[in-house]
Amino acid sequence: MSTQVFDKHRVAVKRTRENLGNSRHLPGDFYTSTDVEALERTHIFGQEWLCVGRQEEFSKPGDYRTLDIAGEPIIICRSKSDTMRAFYNICRHRGTQVVTGSGNRNNFICPYHAWTYDLDGQLRGAPYTEEIEGFCRSDFGLKALQIDSWGGFIFVNFDPDCQSLLNSLGSFTDVFAPYRPEDCRMGFRIRVEYDSNWKAVAENFVDVYHLATLHAESFGTNQPLESYEFTTYPWGYTGRFKGLSPMTLDGIPRFGLMPWLSGDYLEYGYSAHLFPNMGFYARQDNIHWVSQWPIDVNRSVAELHIMFPEEFHERSDFKEKLADYEQCFNVVIEEDMAMIAALQKGFASKGFEPGPLSRFEKAVHHVIQYNLDRIYGPSQ
Repeated sequence: MSTQVFDKHRVAVKRTRENLGNSRHLPGDFYTSTDVEALERTHIFGQEWLCVGRQEEFSKPGDYRTLDIAGEPIIICRSKSDTMRAFYNICRHRGTQVVTGSGNRNNFICPYHAWTYDLDGQLRGAPYTEEIEGFCRSDFGLKALQIDSWGGFIFVNFDPDCQSLLNSLGSFTDVFAPYRPEDCRMGFRIRVEYDSNWKAVAENFVDVYHLATLHAESFGTNQPLESYEFTTYPWGYTGRFKGLSPMTLDGIPRFGLMPWLSGDYLEYGYSAHLFPNMGFYARQDNIHWVSQWPIDVNRSVAELHIMFPEEFHERSDFKEKLADYEQCFNVVIEEDMAMIAALQKGFASKGFEPGPLSRFEKAVHHVIQYNLDRIYGPSQ
C-alpha cells in the first residue's frame, strides 16, 4: 500500500525505520496529509480494539453514552438483560443520529421520524411502515459493533472479523493485573481539543524526553529520566521509573497507596501506551489514562481520566482531595497545549526537517513504527 506522501518520502521513511540510535522523526506530511489520515481511519481506528469507557459508567440498565470515533458516531449502553452493547449511532431510515449525549433511557427514538430502537438495538417502532410492501422490523435494527471488557475497561472494535480482545491485549493484562483496575472506580474525565494531528498528541503523551523541561513546574521532577526502564511489546510499551508521581503538584498522594500493592510496585511507577491510542499510567495510588481521537487531519481530541480504589471513593473528603489531582491535570494540559499546536505548525512548514530521536524517545519511536506498520505494512 502506498500514497503520494509515502512515495515522496520513501528515503526519509527508511531512515525513520532504522533502530533508535540512527532513526529520524517522520516528515511533517505524515501529520498534515488527508490521504494518510484516511488510511489511519480505515486500518487503525477501523480495525483495532479501542477503549471507550469504564463499566461503572454504565451501572444500570439503560445507561448510555454517545461518542464520535474518527468520524463514526456510536452508542455504548447497558441493555435490560445487563449486557453491554455497542452500536453505530445511525438510524436505519435516513442515517440521522438516534440519540446524543449520555444518560439513562428505556429506548432510543430517532428525532427525525420517530423510529424507535430498544437497548438491544432492535427496531420496535416505525410509523406508517406497515404500508411498505415486505417491510420487516427485524431487518432494520441498529448495526452492532464488537464489544468486550478487561479490568473494568470497555473496548469496541468496528471490524466484525477482529481477533479477540484478550489476544489483542496480550501480556498487557499480566503487566497491570497487580494494580487491580477492576477494583478501581473513575474519579473524573477531562475532554481537551488540540489544534494538532492526533498522532502528535499521542506521541506527546509517551514522550518522557520533554518532562524535565516542559513539565518541570508540575510533575516532571517526580519522574527522573535516568531511572526510566523501557520495554516494548507487540501491544505497546512500558516505561518503569523509580519514585512517586501521583499527579498532584506537590507529588504527595492524597489518599495513601493502593492497599493491594507490594514490593517493587510500591517503589516504581509505570508510564505505558496501549496501541493504538491509549496512554496508560499506573502509579502507587491511582491509574490514569488518556485516549486520543482524530477530529480532522489538523485537529484532535483527548480524554483524560483518573481512577482510584473503590474504597478511596467512600471517604468523606474524597471529592475535596480529588480536586488536587484535577488541578494538576489542568496545569499539565495548559503546559502541553501551546507546544502541541506548535508541533502542527512546524509540520506544515517547508522549513521543517525531521531531527534524530533521543534515547528517551524510545516509546515515540515504537509508536511511530506501529502506525507505519498499520497503514503501509511492516515491509515498507
